Amino acid sequence: MRHAAVSGDGEQKDRGGSDLQLPAGVSIESIQTELEKILASEMFARAERLSRFLRFTVEQTIQGHGEQIKEYVLGLEVFDRNESYDPRIDPIVRVEAARLRTKLKEYYEKEGLADPVLIQLSKGSYVPHFQKQRPPVSETSLVRQWIGPPRDLKSIALLTTVLLLAVATYWITALSQRNLSLQKEIEAAKPQISLREYAPIWGRFFSPDAENVVVFGSPVFFTSQSDALFLRFSTVNDPTDLFNDANFQMLQRRFGPLSGPRYDYTEMGNAIALQRLAAFFGRAGGKFTALPAHLATWDSVKDGNIIFLGAPRMNPLLQNLPVQQDFEWGPDHNIYNRNPLPGEQETYITPSHRDVFTFAVVASFPGLQPDREILLLTAHNTPGTLAAVEQVTRLENVRAMTERLKLGESGERKHYQLLLRVVADKNAPVKTEYVTYHISRPRANKP
Repeated sequence: MRHAAVSGDGEQKDRGGSDLQLPAGVSIESIQTELEKILASEMFARAERLSRFLRFTVEQTIQGHGEQIKEYVLGLEVFDRNESYDPRIDPIVRVEAARLRTKLKEYYEKEGLADPVLIQLSKGSYVPHFQKQRPPVSETSLVRQWIGPPRDLKSIALLTTVLLLAVATYWITALSQRNLSLQKEIEAAKPQISLREYAPIWGRFFSPDAENVVVFGSPVFFTSQSDALFLRFSTVNDPTDLFNDANFQMLQRRFGPLSGPRYDYTEMGNAIALQRLAAFFGRAGGKFTALPAHLATWDSVKDGNIIFLGAPRMNPLLQNLPVQQDFEWGPDHNIYNRNPLPGEQETYITPSHRDVFTFAVVASFPGLQPDREILLLTAHNTPGTLAAVEQVTRLENVRAMTERLKLGESGERKHYQLLLRVVADKNAPVKTEYVTYHISRPRANKP
């Protein structure tokens, strides 16, 4: 590497010919001292990767190689990526650069408040720049500068009065602004949606004593030590019956011995849908407990309102739900209509390209305890799951659904099973259409 030198006129230059422009009062030695101080600080001492990032960029810059600090180079030199590294696919450098900017800002607000040199990483660049930091001025010094040399007693009394009035005005203003801020926080914490319009669907979920549980799918994985593989077969979803599962036995013969089951992942659709449900409940002043299907038991969910979310094949409890489901999901991703009404199909076939066209089911049933509710938001893929959540959380959809299914009429609570057709693009729902629906009266709950 080339090394920087100092020319006779005091300007920092690179011996290789590239100018390293440094502000007055900042030298390469002071930058190196500041770098070591930062890396030894409490904030950076345990941040090994960020420390390596900062050291590399600073040292390259003061050696005159700043123009060579590119995302690809950082990926190789700092983050140990190989030559096939593609920054467009792997954002590690951009992510860590953002963390480093934040970390430096925090350092100079705390430990480095009085440091003589600032090292900063501008947004959009990986080349650090340096500047001299002015020492902090104490409030006492500011007051002395303003008051000036000692004056007579009358002047001192007048100045003291002015200062006291200024301090009082400052605190009155600060407290007023704080009260205004608290008032805004209180207002923001209040429900932000019209619970009345959502009541036909969500009424019992938002009652004062409601205990709500969202049970979402748990994909079952296995590990093969001999082949160093992490395996999943889409139809193997019930870990309690593996020895009778022909597909599991096939995996066992091909890759065994297998260990597991493991539940390290969830579907992206479930994760996004949970986030949107959480935001909706937050705006409504409600709350729920999210429970992955492999941890859910009837004892843990039966006393509350239950939402079953995502793919039924990954939700064993849903397979044994003690209600009459008119629209049942088959292992072939088709919908089987167990109670077809005049004009309805017995089977709704999902095409092989279900990432473009699929179905979703939104269904309401009486809960397992009196005054409780069960809500199904099910689909075989991400677009369908998101479409089901949008159907019951977007006000315009809720209004249309309430009117179409006549859910708000007569004051009697109705339960329903709604089949939706979902058109998708890039793993997101684009258009949702009604296919058909069934309405049922609530049954009497047995104590």
